[in-house]
Amino acid sequence: MRHSYTRIFHATARDGRERTTMATTETIETLKHLVRCAREDTAVLDVESMKFFKAWLVEDLKATIPPPKAPPTSANIDDPELMTPDSDATHTMGPEQPKETLSDDEEAKMIAAKEAAAEAVAAEKYDEAIEKYTEAVVIAPSALTYAKRAECFIKLRKPNAAIRDCDAALKINPDSAKALKIRGAAQRYLGQYAAANADLSKGLQIDFDEHYGDIHKVVLSRVHEMHVAEGKARAQKEAEAKAKAAEARARAAADAANAANAAGGGMPGGGMPGGGMPGGMPNVPPEMLEKLTSDPELMKAMQNPKVMQAMQAMMSNPMAAMQYMSDPEVGPVLQKLMGMFGGGMPGGMGGMGGMPGGMGGMPGGFGGGAPPSANDVD
Repeated sequence: MRHSYTRIFHATARDGRERTTMATTETIETLKHLVRCAREDTAVLDVESMKFFKAWLVEDLKATIPPPKAPPTSANIDDPELMTPDSDATHTMGPEQPKETLSDDEEAKMIAAKEAAAEAVAAEKYDEAIEKYTEAVVIAPSALTYAKRAECFIKLRKPNAAIRDCDAALKINPDSAKALKIRGAAQRYLGQYAAANADLSKGLQIDFDEHYGDIHKVVLSRVHEMHVAEGKARAQKEAEAKAKAAEARARAAADAANAANAAGGGMPGGGMPGGGMPGGMPNVPPEMLEKLTSDPELMKAMQNPKVMQAMQAMMSNPMAAMQYMSDPEVGPVLQKLMGMFGGGMPGGMGGMGGMPGGMGGMPGGFGGGAPPSANDVD
């Protein structure tokens, strides 16, 4: 087999002389494929055979490698190439403890069976090929023979049978590239994209070929789609939870406001439970009440007797707010309330008739109650 070569020039650190390294086109393609896989999911670098490469990136090049993606679990992906899972009885497997040496007759039968299987595959007679490969594994099971039989099962759209044979092959040889690639393809046709990605990544690193490389590209795109779908589903779930929480708060606020109005225009018992908002604040809209109850700092401030005294005084005389604005304990609370309600106070702060929301109105003060002075008239 002839290879085309690419020259890669680099200078050595020791003597500064230029050295030339030869790399086959196949090696370059394998490296490109590895980079594509790592960009999609860095989990590929955690494979045992790739740990030396990850160590080189981190220790020598000081690279920062992002954590691997969590394996996607479910997503609604339209994949017309999926196969119906097969449930056929398990085909005959080879002995768990094969003979160390074969007789001349056994070896001749095994070779003849493999040759007949190869001819059947070339003629696309996959059922016949499976029978012949079965004869061969019964005599002398090998990772390659199991993998070739698995490939025939894929052709007959029996991915589960293919996976069983690949499992047997990998039990004999954990680094069987062919078994890894075929099992990855079978998993792809069952929609098991995360598992397919892992097997195809490892198999193609050991022995790259275009056919399974193309299958892996499809798998990577499916994995990406699944991550996107899961992200959208997670965001929608969070949004629904927030909406339900907001709805529950609004409902609770509305119930509290209705109870306050039914009790005579004020909060039950002269205020909110726990000594919160003082009574005498009629017709507080639910949305305003929700603002008040959802602010922990404001509710804590309303527990201060001095603040409650000021609020009670302002109920009977809204202009009393002027004397409290400079109070270090009361003033910030009043300013926060006015900021929440657009310069006014909730409930109208009785006595400030005609002013929407109560106090406020004029910038920088509590206008609206007194007539304009002569200096204010043109």
